[in-house]
Amino acid sequence: MGHAVNIYRIARECGVVLREWKHHSPTSRRARECFCKPTVREIGRRHGEEHLRLVLMLITGNSRNAGELYADVLKAVSRLLIANPDLVRRPSLVSDFNAIDFGAIRRGARSMKYGMPMSDEILVALRQQLGLWPYRGEEAA
Repeated sequence: MGHAVNIYRIARECGVVLREWKHHSPTSRRARECFCKPTVREIGRRHGEEHLRLVLMLITGNSRNAGELYADVLKAVSRLLIANPDLVRRPSLVSDFNAIDFGAIRRGARSMKYGMPMSDEILVALRQQLGLWPYRGEEAA
């Protein structure tokens, strides 16, 4: 059973404006606008308001990333946090996420043709950026 969540309230608290998908235009897209309400609702139902709030806040933490509220980015960040609960306790969590260029990661994922969902490709890139890749250093030997 899922969580009851008011996505409009959570979005408003995070400074995010939820828009209808039919009004989406790449040329008119502005920072902090989100056109993927079904994804926002799904994340909220599955993981609760606090998790949804954290996902939105981490993505919109700086002006460069505030325009990257795409479904694939939201899913990747959500899955990253769920799979790595200790990440939430990391003192540098906000600054680590602010250092990530979500636009560059998303463009890179779009250019790859591996036949897997773009959110999976973004998730792998985020794991690498945050030093969570399991095959590095002496562990790989």
